[in-house]
Amino acid sequence: MTSLLSFIVLLPRIFLGFFIVHSIWNVKDGKSLLVKIFLSAGVGFGVSSLFSFLWIWVGLPLTVYAWVESILAILLMIWLLFQNREILRIPQVAVKQEFLWLSFLAAGALFFALNLILFGLQYPHGRPDAWINWNVVARFIYLGGSNWQATFLRQWDHPDYPFLVPMTNAITWVLLGNASTWGPVALHFVLSLFAAGLLFAFVNIFRGFKQSVLSVLIFTSLPFVVNQGMRQYSDFLVAYLILAAGGLTLMYLQTKEKQIAVLVGLVIGLAGWAKNEGLMAILSVSFVWVLLALKKEGRTGLLR
Repeated sequence: MTSLLSFIVLLPRIFLGFFIVHSIWNVKDGKSLLVKIFLSAGVGFGVSSLFSFLWIWVGLPLTVYAWVESILAILLMIWLLFQNREILRIPQVAVKQEFLWLSFLAAGALFFALNLILFGLQYPHGRPDAWINWNVVARFIYLGGSNWQATFLRQWDHPDYPFLVPMTNAITWVLLGNASTWGPVALHFVLSLFAAGLLFAFVNIFRGFKQSVLSVLIFTSLPFVVNQGMRQYSDFLVAYLILAAGGLTLMYLQTKEKQIAVLVGLVIGLAGWAKNEGLMAILSVSFVWVLLALKKEGRTGLLR
């Protein structure tokens, strides 16, 4: 039961992410909708973890934040679906013509999900860095009460790491009522699936359905991907957010939609909140956008 609940309590934050993405970038075509769906986990967990961190930093109880955020996110999603009922429209695919490719995709997704779960069952506490850093910080936050800042006293174990993953796991534990190992397993399972889905969505826009299926099958079949996705570190999350920033930048070059520029800034900013290496990613992506702005048509995007 705890395993199922660990996935369920993540849903409000995914809803929050979709609401934020859709509010910034209000396009409704099928291919763009897929991008927005698979951006929602990174944005939702990122924004939630950032505001919850500020919440406890000023001394307020995390329990209150977790429940208020969950209820508010569910209400916002219900309102969004009611106001934009057409976003439920499934992207049209010629099912008869693409049945073979859809079968490949479904089989690949199933095997990928099974591999992720099997790795999670084999290593429910993740791998060494998860024991030493990421999950330890989450336990300080969840169990430490007003003394949670003692986590910064771990002088030999990277007290400088940012809090996206720890805050997300701590909120999950608050909603579950216990520090179940299924909380981090569910988080990294979802992030791995959404990273694969985002790769599919981008390639589908740039190169079409068949090549998107091939790309995601190759990606999900790599043992390295399963291993990194479920180690319960932040590296795979940073890669997912960099993928988001890169794919959105390419979309901006095609469409010149200024709202996409806002999303690029949001997702790459969250990469810096996920892991220290994300700070370098912020500088790198900013440099790319400065180069784009040397052309007149790119300047408004950079300002956004």
